[in-house]
Amino acid sequence: MHDTTGAIRRLLAVILSFCALSLAEAAEINLSAEQVKRLGVATKELGSLRAAATALELPAQVVVPPGQLAVLAAPLPALVTRVHVAYGEQVRAGQILAELQGPALLEAQSAYAQAQSQAVLASENRQRDENLLADGIIPQSRLSASRAIERQASVLAAEKRRVLQFAGVNQAGVAVLRAPFAGVVLEANAAAGAQVDALTPLFKLGRVDTLWLEIQANPAQAAWVPLGAQVGIAGCSAPARVTLVAPAVQSASQSVLVRAELTQVAGCVKPFAFVQARVQAPDLGKDQWQVPLTAVLRHQGKTWLFVAQDQGFRAVPVRVLAEGTGSVRIAADLPPTAQVVTRGVAALKGSWLGLGQEE
Repeated sequence: MHDTTGAIRRLLAVILSFCALSLAEAAEINLSAEQVKRLGVATKELGSLRAAATALELPAQVVVPPGQLAVLAAPLPALVTRVHVAYGEQVRAGQILAELQGPALLEAQSAYAQAQSQAVLASENRQRDENLLADGIIPQSRLSASRAIERQASVLAAEKRRVLQFAGVNQAGVAVLRAPFAGVVLEANAAAGAQVDALTPLFKLGRVDTLWLEIQANPAQAAWVPLGAQVGIAGCSAPARVTLVAPAVQSASQSVLVRAELTQVAGCVKPFAFVQARVQAPDLGKDQWQVPLTAVLRHQGKTWLFVAQDQGFRAVPVRVLAEGTGSVRIAADLPPTAQVVTRGVAALKGSWLGLGQEE
């Protein structure tokens, strides 16, 4: 019985709230010219606000595109004997980053030498058997076997040579790590005297001539950001361009990733820095307006504007498309000649809620 009574009360509360909101929306606020002046209410023609499109100020992080990154690791278990660069340094293509030594490197060098010797011996045996076959001393099968052994020895020698090339081992048995391109040392984990395992990451390099801005926007903001939109960053002379608006919301932050590419960096931003990105708003569409933030009010989950009438003002619900710094982009079924309140909204709100319901 108590559960039924509680449910009825909740239903009545919802109905009364809906009715009150409907009454508030339909009601007009009748004010004299003197009252309007005393309340400090000011209006602007809606059509004059169409050209006032501004930009969105959104948080962003500067990142290096994955295609411009390279990780250099220890090729084999070894001891780091020398480190030539540190974090943050600019490096040239081919510049030595570190040197490593160890038994595994010497073994790789020895294995290549042995495989190379076997390949040379197999080649000599094949040549000898070709001459013996020509003289009729050995059968064809003997030469075929010699050729097969030569091919196997050649493949093994090539494999051992690739291991040495991958390890960067020189004639002294020292592995030399070199920069694959000109860039910046983004991570430096190598320390002289450290014993490292095979494939231990020692350096991360990045080319920073082109960078990405990973911009975080809410779904409403991302909805109107077009590809190719300009993105300004303080200190950068050239804007970035939007190249991606992610089709899905990120689960952790519930934000939408907007990516912009900055091709003219010239040191104006640093990789991994957090910055404020100014995303340029596109042209306003039909029934879309850019109004001052002071012109809108929020009540009962809706956004409203006050529009001037013959004898006062009326609250009109609008749909928010995006929020910028000091302004709001809205969609509203209003004529361009409508006079909207831009100052004194708080005073009108009190009178409006008095007509409908208490907040």
